[in-house]
Amino acid sequence: MIQKQGTRERVFAAADKLLEEGIRPTQQAVRDQIGSGSLTTINRALNDWWQTLGERISRQQQHPELPEPVLNIASQLWDRALAYAENRFEEQRQQLIAQQQELRNRIQQSEQGGNQALKELQEQNGRLLERCETLANDKHLLEQKLLKADEQQYRLSTRIEELERKLREQERLGASGESSEALIEAKVRLRIQDEELERLRSRNDELNRENAMLRQKLNKMP
Repeated sequence: MIQKQGTRERVFAAADKLLEEGIRPTQQAVRDQIGSGSLTTINRALNDWWQTLGERISRQQQHPELPEPVLNIASQLWDRALAYAENRFEEQRQQLIAQQQELRNRIQQSEQGGNQALKELQEQNGRLLERCETLANDKHLLEQKLLKADEQQYRLSTRIEELERKLREQERLGASGESSEALIEAKVRLRIQDEELERLRSRNDELNRENAMLRQKLNKMP
């Protein structure tokens, strides 16, 4: 972090003065010279001063013929250039840190999204397995019901054939010239059997429709 320019210049001036007097610039010695400032702030500025000290001495040795004001201006320009470079470096470093953190967040979100998708697929697969098991049970029950309906239909068909045979026999007896009482009794039985036959036929039609619906539903199952 770049120090405030005013504090930095005062620390540099105090350190230069102490060095000219033959005193080693320390945090406390510089603070005594400038009269204020935290030791942490002074320490950072003093570290910068030590880094630039060798460069300033080198420039002065390379150009001893230059006047002191020119050297001071050149030194100030150099210090500003260094400060600007350090500032730019810090900004770029912070940007890289932010980009790195953003990348980590994206990776974490991607991993979380993948885990969530996997969990949803597992749950969906579990529901499908349960559905398949339910359909298999339903299919078995329908097969059993269909078998019973076929057996019942067969019995009803046999019963209808038997009643039709008896009906024809009653009709034949009624036309054979038997007594009036026997004829009346035969007609009553004929009517009763005819009603029973109609009821059985109606029930047979219902079973046929139910069988057709059951077979259609059974064929749609996987």
